[in-house]
Amino acid sequence: MGINDDLDIFFIGMDAVEVTVFGREQPFKAYKDNDMDEAVLGRAMTFNPDEPVLTCKQVDGTGLERGDSVILEGKSYDVLGFQPDGSGLGKLELVLA
Repeated sequence: MGINDDLDIFFIGMDAVEVTVFGREQPFKAYKDNDMDEAVLGRAMTFNPDEPVLTCKQVDGTGLERGDSVILEGKSYDVLGFQPDGSGLGKLELVLA
């Protein structure tokens, strides 16, 4: 059992969303880093529902490159980038296609 198997337990639950990558057979689970609702907090921060950021396992995000296409909750998104954090997880940045 490797670290990726150990991380599976964190992606089981109702809050996890399924991400389907064009060209891959198996979808993977991720968590939205914000609720993807349009909200403005003061003047410094804006959450944009068209540019979600997801936390996923590094093994699932590795190989995704800028411009790759994914489906999240029935909508198509383009990948802006994937940043691993060194713990086996990473941030997947998307933009509405």
